[in-house]
Amino acid sequence: MAISQLRALLFLTFTILVQLPSSAAELRKWTTSDGRFETQAELVEANESAVTLKRADRNVITLSISKLSKPDRDYVQAWLLQRKQSETWRPGIVPDVLGEQVDLLSMIDPANDTQAGKWERDANALVSSGSSRARILLPHSVSGSYQLRLIAQRQLDTGSLNIGLVVGGRHQVLAIVDYGRSKRSGLAWIDEKNEPANSTFYRTPVLTTGRDSEIVCTVHYSHLRVTCDGKTIIEWTGDPSRLTLHPNFKVPGDRLFLETVHGSFRISQVQYLPIRESELRRYKPRGKPSPADSVALIEHPLGHGSGFLAAPNLLVTNHHVIEDASADDLKIFFPGESDSVNVHAVLFADADRDLAILSLETPRAPLAVAYDGYVPQGESVQLRGNPTIGGGVTLRNAVVKGTTRSMVRVNGFDFLQVDAAIDSGSSGGPILNELDQVVGVIAMKATDEGEKLMQEGLARLDDSFKNKSRQQTQDGIAFGIPARDVAKALDNVRGMTAREAGRRAQLHENRVLFQRLATLAGIRLLEANVNAPEEMRRQAARVAASRADDDLLVLIPAEPARHLRSALQSQDTQNIIALLQQDMDKHLNTIRSSPYLTQASIRGFNALSQRIKAIERFAQRPGTDYRRFSTTMIRFQSDVTRLMAEIKEEL
Repeated sequence: MAISQLRALLFLTFTILVQLPSSAAELRKWTTSDGRFETQAELVEANESAVTLKRADRNVITLSISKLSKPDRDYVQAWLLQRKQSETWRPGIVPDVLGEQVDLLSMIDPANDTQAGKWERDANALVSSGSSRARILLPHSVSGSYQLRLIAQRQLDTGSLNIGLVVGGRHQVLAIVDYGRSKRSGLAWIDEKNEPANSTFYRTPVLTTGRDSEIVCTVHYSHLRVTCDGKTIIEWTGDPSRLTLHPNFKVPGDRLFLETVHGSFRISQVQYLPIRESELRRYKPRGKPSPADSVALIEHPLGHGSGFLAAPNLLVTNHHVIEDASADDLKIFFPGESDSVNVHAVLFADADRDLAILSLETPRAPLAVAYDGYVPQGESVQLRGNPTIGGGVTLRNAVVKGTTRSMVRVNGFDFLQVDAAIDSGSSGGPILNELDQVVGVIAMKATDEGEKLMQEGLARLDDSFKNKSRQQTQDGIAFGIPARDVAKALDNVRGMTAREAGRRAQLHENRVLFQRLATLAGIRLLEANVNAPEEMRRQAARVAASRADDDLLVLIPAEPARHLRSALQSQDTQNIIALLQQDMDKHLNTIRSSPYLTQASIRGFNALSQRIKAIERFAQRPGTDYRRFSTTMIRFQSDVTRLMAEIKEEL
């Protein structure tokens, strides 16, 4: 009996849905000890000497702790202590610690720093002319990892803004934003290929004429990312020696620069921030990786599926692949490795969209994501995954070629339809275009009952397809979650503070534990009902005939009870029960020490666990007195329902 079938059986009599609220930013007032500075901001990072704050306008500032007011210093110390106590739940993704910002705009002298065309001062801003090419050097040498922040405004409807970056200490590359009539973006050059021919190609206009946009370039040794107003438009990971600058550019190897082509731009902010600490410091993939290197097999005691690296140390998959497993249960296997990679945490889990993002640590390079979401009809694609072909055999990193059809809308969500034959187990794998960009995530395949199954929910599709795979009448049609939804999820994760990431990680663990306890509660209550002896059933029949008391528990009729008892005692069901109970005490002990749960919620989990054990003992010896049995069972049901409702409210 599959776990989805078991749940369907249990929740005919016992159902409670879990709905988790999204986390909100925690803005508070910060003041300096002399009272001269005050701001509303969220604490995103801190150490013993400085704090990094994010204001409501998304600007990030760094302040010395010694300059803060005493209440603010106390708040920071409490925050640091809480983070130290939560190291058990360290999610595997920690924001970069930025150094003191350098205001490059105030340092630029257009007369000395302009290399081509014309740049000039306009009050506190820098404006380029509409010449064919206007280039200006930024008066600051670059070493190591850094962040460059710009506020830019397009003055004309035409023209591109280009940003010269230094990667890996000495390798230069051009980040192009809105080039040409089609307003394309990307990096030039990668492996001597310009943006339309490499995996950073972005096909959608980025900047709006007459409106300020914040562009942030974050550069590490082997990784760079460019965002516009918080949305990723360019990302690349690899050996920095693959990056080059066109020979026509005569720019010192350690200098950044700005360039406009056939347009005019107003630059009102240029900030340089060195990255003092980063988890990507040790991340140095070498060579040119193959897409196969980044696709993984995901296994846990209750199932398996596929996933792929979509950013450094972030693995994308379907939510239904991992929803029944805690982070400790998940094992990730990459090609060519017999040992699994452990998962730090589940940082993003959207059951409605059937999308999840896991954090882990691996030197493997991620796949490029089509952040623009562009998928033309009739494009050739390849689908990669780890399908099950029957007899317990799983193909590792299988490749299926297909052709994109169109978008279909199901229950308020868009899906990419692809002509391709896939099998169960491929869920969570990538759909790649000819530039090896991820344009979708494999979610399901069509069968003779595909439309009906789609309406019933993605989480049950794979099990259903596995059972019906020999009876397909529409084999050869697959569905994928569009890349634009993957992009939003990745930006969501990378915008988290360490504290928020810890909360998200804990929420997934709580949800898994809650589901397991709910399933066990349903099993034990059902066991007690079907274990009622014949003498009790005769008493119940007499009470029902006399209509003496309508408040007594209704017993499941004898024949259905016999079938249910047989199903509950089957080896498959017992195996599932054993898996649900596995490490239960460890999970309960872990949440007791979590800084992300209230004491009320912790008490609720403990009380529910104890109540389930009491029901299990009672189910083994239900007695023969119907009225006493009914009173006890109604109390058990009431207690479980109340406790689950209280836990759900806390979650």
